[in-house]
Amino acid sequence: MSYGNELVTMLRPLGVYSFREGSFSLAELQALGAALDEADASFSKAQKETIVLSAGDEGLSRWEALFRSRPPAKTIEARRAAIAGFLRISGDSFTLAALNRCLCACGVACSVEETGEVNHVKVWFPGVMGIPDGFSQMKIIIEDILPCQLGITYWFRYCTWQETEGYGLTWGDLDAMTWHGWETYHED
Repeated sequence: MSYGNELVTMLRPLGVYSFREGSFSLAELQALGAALDEADASFSKAQKETIVLSAGDEGLSRWEALFRSRPPAKTIEARRAAIAGFLRISGDSFTLAALNRCLCACGVACSVEETGEVNHVKVWFPGVMGIPDGFSQMKIIIEDILPCQLGITYWFRYCTWQETEGYGLTWGDLDAMTWHGWETYHED
């Protein structure tokens, strides 16, 4: 029901107003109702766009503008999860488990581990050979999330000679690859 109809329904029992077609009272209530309908639509859209779980592209872009870097997520669902991950960061978010959960939610597929050295951690990328695509963007996000007093060592995994033997590659296969292609070779 529109606000104009709702106003008429509420005021009709008073018996003071004329609701005949063309009457001033009806025209005034319809104009007020139309303005209220428009305001309600605007408020509903604003509410939808300010809640991360219901926001569309416009609302998510505004949320992302609050952070120093934009998450590498591409889909609406992944962007929502990344923003929720950023928003979860609080004073008690600095355990290894919480940091790993947060980075994963922000769209950065990495693992943070203690090195045994005081105030130093190792960040690596499971299942990725070599430097992952989009690493420069990931590095910004990682360094935004990890506490600033921590030293960070980025660890990248490369193929070894022993793994090459395990993959059953021949010298002919290796000869056809570039050095980088061999280093980042991973048999799925």
